Amino acid sequence: MKTAVVLSFRAMGAFRHDLLRDPRGIRIVLIVSDLEWATVDADRHAYFHQVHVVPCAAPDGGSLLSSAVDPQAARAALREVLAEAPGPVTLHCFDELSMIFAAELRAEFGLGGPLPADIVPFRDKCVMKERLIAANVRVPRFGRYRAVDSDDLARYFDHIIAHVGLPFILKPIDSAGSHGVYVISTLAELRAADARIDADYEFEELITGTMYSVNLVSQDRRVLFGGVTEYLVNTLDVRRGQVNADINLADDDPRVARMVRFATQAMAALGWPDGASHLELFHTEADELIFLEVGARFKGLAGLAAMQRNYGIALVNLALQVEAGVASEPYPDEQIYCFDAVIPKRSGVVDQLHGPPLVSNIEITWKVKPGDLVDETDSLFAAGGTILVSNKDYDVLYQDFYRLAGYQPITYRSERSR
Repeated sequence: MKTAVVLSFRAMGAFRHDLLRDPRGIRIVLIVSDLEWATVDADRHAYFHQVHVVPCAAPDGGSLLSSAVDPQAARAALREVLAEAPGPVTLHCFDELSMIFAAELRAEFGLGGPLPADIVPFRDKCVMKERLIAANVRVPRFGRYRAVDSDDLARYFDHIIAHVGLPFILKPIDSAGSHGVYVISTLAELRAADARIDADYEFEELITGTMYSVNLVSQDRRVLFGGVTEYLVNTLDVRRGQVNADINLADDDPRVARMVRFATQAMAALGWPDGASHLELFHTEADELIFLEVGARFKGLAGLAAMQRNYGIALVNLALQVEAGVASEPYPDEQIYCFDAVIPKRSGVVDQLHGPPLVSNIEITWKVKPGDLVDETDSLFAAGGTILVSNKDYDVLYQDFYRLAGYQPITYRSERSR
């Protein structure tokens, strides 16, 4: 009997346990933080043969870090699983911020799958871009941000401008969901951002254009699934209060084949581990594709749920089949065109929640309610809610996608003073 250990629940909300071809031949064990487990619906609990709930490693880190597990407690849980497992054990992780730790555990316990050296190019954005430049993949101009004395910051500002232009992006080399990202236009803005930086950062050329994501499930450097989504706005615009949606492009859209080829070139340069990947890129007005970043995992849960409906594929099951040899039956539900959207928050007291005026079917999951005092969204992990929009008519769905551009989902009674 196989044992598949999953570190963090992220992406597992889209797992279809009912499709397992031989459910008695696989034990699925979850290692999860107490904060993340508290958010998991009770009907998902039966997915797992065992659940090891361990303390969160960053209990004050907000939504972004709620899934981080205490390393020693997670290590002890894995050791316990290995001691009692009746057969081979594999370790899986679809959580961006736990990818390196999962790789370290594989190395420590002699488990198969990606090791730290395989994951670093997908976590360190500078290593990532250095590898891609060597493979002639166009990336934004960039450099590692270094700490300097306050008196030297003006000279350093000029150095950055000479290298990447103005305005420029300042962001962590290993975060996700646009957390901790700054757009810098002035020395004063750099000083303010520099005072808040407490991690490794990079500076990067600001690229303009339409954002897309390329989402793959791969095995032995072959694409088993490849889908492309178009973003309504750039991810930084979500932090400015704009609703972000990304629609799955039709398979025969000429952008799809071109962008999947671009993604496979990037993946080949980075080592291309088996399983899921989520790559973001820009398509500029000059018809140039420019790489932004890539993670060796699925996109966020609402987007993953939309993809599964849209393509009629149980993608998490497919990834586990690739990584652990756990076979699943084909996706049984009706395939329907679908996209997702993220609802941002502004600082203030929530007054009213408003559904979008769309023609298509809508499913909203609100994470706030009237009367809540909320802070503005500082990452895609701290949204006010998510939306799934579906329609059997793709043209109508695409029109609804653009209707969201002017949608204001939340009104506020007052702005919270800073």
